[in-house]
Amino acid sequence: MSYNLSSFFNDLSNGLFINLSLDLAVNGRIVSQLQSELQNYSNGNAINDKSLESLVESQSFQFYKSGKSEWTRFNIMVVSFLRYCRDVNPWSLSESYDLIFQFYSDLNNCLLNDNYPIDPLVPIYQAATEYIIPVASKLDDHYMVLHTRKHQFLSHCSSIISKLFNSIKPSRSIDGETIMSEPSFDQLPGKQKILLYLVNKLNNIYFKIGSPQLCSNIFKNFKPKSMVTIFSEFPVKEQVEYRYLLGRYYILNNKIVDAFIQLNNAFLMLSSVADVLNIKIENSSPLKRNINRILKYLVPVGLMMNKLPKFWIVSKIDVNLANKYKELSDCVRTGNIKGLNGWLKLYEAELRKDHLLLILIEKLPMLTYRYLIRKVVLEYTMPLSGFKVPVFSIRIGIKIIYR
Repeated sequence: MSYNLSSFFNDLSNGLFINLSLDLAVNGRIVSQLQSELQNYSNGNAINDKSLESLVESQSFQFYKSGKSEWTRFNIMVVSFLRYCRDVNPWSLSESYDLIFQFYSDLNNCLLNDNYPIDPLVPIYQAATEYIIPVASKLDDHYMVLHTRKHQFLSHCSSIISKLFNSIKPSRSIDGETIMSEPSFDQLPGKQKILLYLVNKLNNIYFKIGSPQLCSNIFKNFKPKSMVTIFSEFPVKEQVEYRYLLGRYYILNNKIVDAFIQLNNAFLMLSSVADVLNIKIENSSPLKRNINRILKYLVPVGLMMNKLPKFWIVSKIDVNLANKYKELSDCVRTGNIKGLNGWLKLYEAELRKDHLLLILIEKLPMLTYRYLIRKVVLEYTMPLSGFKVPVFSIRIGIKIIYR
């Protein structure tokens, strides 16, 4: 079935925004047909930007009742999308990324003003975000070839998303009616429904670009912005992701107990999902991958708190992770300082990348010395029924350290 500009404008006028998709794998046929018309608009020539703007401004979009004569930002976003359709090169991301990010920015700007009917655009924005972030990561992976800065595109994504996050505030009315009681999640404005989603996207980006300290402002402002009073009303997926990211943030701030609570809760929530759906974790790739992300930090944090997992269970998710921390656990619990230092040196690069090296260096030696003293007292002092540690016991302890 043929699709043209007239069909496109008609869909928009009726509030159907599903075709405002940048993903060519999903919307490639529509984009291709619009591109053909836009590139042969007048006597075989492509429509220029000025004519494209005039064309969009001449449309009478009737899907909103705001009492305003026009929605300028919406028109700008539509022009941006049509530019993308006209000029996109489906075979070259490097030639098209400016069009992609311009549309994403203009779409984001549409959602900033709550006086317009922005809720139907929220799902489109989420879909665009899911498409844009992997694209930004891919471009950043080739920053030297593109002659751009490291993490330039992900940083740009975060600046766009943060504008929307900052625009969200608790509303005193819904659809013009004053809120008399706590609304249900389904009654909330669109931006409120995706607030936790935005929090997670921003914090994930900050971790990816090596700036996790920026998460502080996001975590601090999340609760004041939210109209949701019960955290469990948010989608389970977003709850788990939030607790995982908050746990990692606590690790960086040396709050081990808080980190353990958040990571453990995230793990328990995912395990509960598997139980409810009657799914074996090891047989579900997405579930297994997400639990592995959590265990990557939960296991070492638990070790620092002297709370060890059942390594045979961890091995069902990740054998290498289980073996690695089983070796570390054995060193700690036998008071083997030399073994501990060797383990830290062996995995130094990996631990530094995961922001675990410093906290393990700080916490584990003291815990290992405690086990060493316990071992010496139990095995060499108490059998002598003495209350003093003899010299030969100290020598034994030193030998244990350096064996």
